[in-house]
Amino acid sequence: MRSSSAIPFVVGQWVRGEKFYGRGTQIAEILGGHRNWVWLLGNRRVGKTSLLKQLEHLTATRDQGFFPVFWDFQGADDPEELNFNFADALLDAEERLEELDIAVAEVEGEDLFASMGRLRRKLRSKNLTLLLLCDEVEELIHLREKDPALLRKLRRAIQSPEGIRSVLASSIRLWALAEQREDTSPFLHGFIPPLYIQNLSDTEARSLIRQEHLPGELRPRFDDEVVETISRRCDNHPYLIQLIGKRSLELGDLSEACEQVATDPMVSYFFSVDFEMLSETERSILHFISEQTMATSKSIQHHFRSESGSLSGGLQRLENLGFIRRDAQRRFVLASFFFRRWLRELPREPQLPEHQWPQRRAAGALATTETALSYDVRMRIIDDRYELREEVGRGASGLVFRAYDALLDTEVAVKLLRGEFTASRDALERVRQEIILSRDLGHPNILRIYHFGAFGDQRYLTMQWVRGPSLAQRIAEDAPFSPTEAVTIAVKISSALAAAHRRKILHRDIKPGNILLDEQGEPLLADFGLARLIGGPGITGEGIFIGTPYYASPEQAELRALDERSDLYSLGLVLFEMATGRRPFEADTSQEVLELQRRMPPPDPRELEPSVPAELAELILRCLEKDPAKRWPNAEALESALRSLADALG
Repeated sequence: MRSSSAIPFVVGQWVRGEKFYGRGTQIAEILGGHRNWVWLLGNRRVGKTSLLKQLEHLTATRDQGFFPVFWDFQGADDPEELNFNFADALLDAEERLEELDIAVAEVEGEDLFASMGRLRRKLRSKNLTLLLLCDEVEELIHLREKDPALLRKLRRAIQSPEGIRSVLASSIRLWALAEQREDTSPFLHGFIPPLYIQNLSDTEARSLIRQEHLPGELRPRFDDEVVETISRRCDNHPYLIQLIGKRSLELGDLSEACEQVATDPMVSYFFSVDFEMLSETERSILHFISEQTMATSKSIQHHFRSESGSLSGGLQRLENLGFIRRDAQRRFVLASFFFRRWLRELPREPQLPEHQWPQRRAAGALATTETALSYDVRMRIIDDRYELREEVGRGASGLVFRAYDALLDTEVAVKLLRGEFTASRDALERVRQEIILSRDLGHPNILRIYHFGAFGDQRYLTMQWVRGPSLAQRIAEDAPFSPTEAVTIAVKISSALAAAHRRKILHRDIKPGNILLDEQGEPLLADFGLARLIGGPGITGEGIFIGTPYYASPEQAELRALDERSDLYSLGLVLFEMATGRRPFEADTSQEVLELQRRMPPPDPRELEPSVPAELAELILRCLEKDPAKRWPNAEALESALRSLADALG
């Protein structure tokens, strides 16, 4: 195998045009079929967004008779955000609307449904059909909980009998909207049966591996044997193909590339999320096939002591979603090499007393990572020692409880780690190492971690219990702080960061919510759940945003490599907020906030709060330089500057 000088494979982003491969059958059905309402259903990373973007690309001219509008529902869990997201979609289509002599101002407005109606009517006058391409539609589950009537209005709008073709893309979580009982026409009425987005065909997969849309000199030089190996191991899954192709070219070694992908925590995370959305029965079927290597319908029915009809639906859905396939003898086998390996290493759920484990889901019910960690904590005892008394917070890595340690007769905090943080042995080891490193820092302003343990299949941490509020709560109640108080807190957090950075640990999520204040007001830096060794691998993959948008550095927002100065930028944002009572960058959506972090210079703190001393404003603005080279070189330098300023402030 010889590699080309360039890496043509795209990992973790949507593609269209020459980068898009396959899906000809689905595209033909969506654009040329008789159905005006199509639900694209598939697992994560199977290419749903890319398919929508390719549809937008193909219909951008008037030849097809459509006018495409790509509508991202992400974050639209209330009516206002839903309207904002549609307004954003119109702005993205502004140039094409102007080519039709339609101004965005003519169609947009405060009322979402009036806007959609005006747009549809204006396009009909141009002999065009509105092609609504809706992504991340799972958000409508939250919207339904808040405003069922609005969801009914939305269903009527996107299923208008004339002038519109609506395409929804989602995971199986959206099935929850098919189970409405209060509405005679559930939201998914008309969208069922879904159009499943499965793996590529053999021909499509080989074309993707060879990058046949590119000129010959730019294609990777994989021989036929390598192409077949990649296709077979990935079971033609487009994301896995792109990832294996990229790693193979980088390493020059297909075997090493496969091993890296098999142990990649982000790949394990995607498998974990998809797996958790299945019913108990479907997950049990997958475990059974894994243990048997292959299985027939009869052997599955015998094992589960079930009639053929009661399992056929689950088997069909698992096949439609690409978890299983039929071999040459029509036996069921697990799809890809990587999923088979992940499932073999996944611990089975232990049989614990009902009051000591999460609420079980009925067969066919849907689960999410959130609900999987929604424990009934009454009488919950861990290891005959820790009694969970009250949930006090939840974050990216898990749920936190105030708990009682019976052995030491004291209160502690217990964090139950989310499954994706411990979904594979490799991820578990990295979590363990990072926790040990953060615990061993031994700094007075870093929250102490006592124990990393396991109870059945559940991993947990025990930590120092802090009775005071978080800095976020203090800012909400008391900001702006006096310059002296703001600098004093910043001195201690910069000292904590200096200690972490000396051990080559980045925090990567510095924000007021991760700084706790004890009863004496002493700040404690908490939650190293997103920590990463500087220059080394972490538990998160490349190309994935990590952190909190309001406190993210420009390099985080751009998905670039991070060093110590990224944490200093985030601390500068926290210091700005303490000193002024406001964040420097505010916007309606997370993406807009990230764009401000990337491009927009921060305001001078003195413009928002005149009492901020010039020296403090200058220090903050240096922390917030977009170019890391212009910031403080390290946490020690920032700490020294803050201490000098504290002395000057008296």
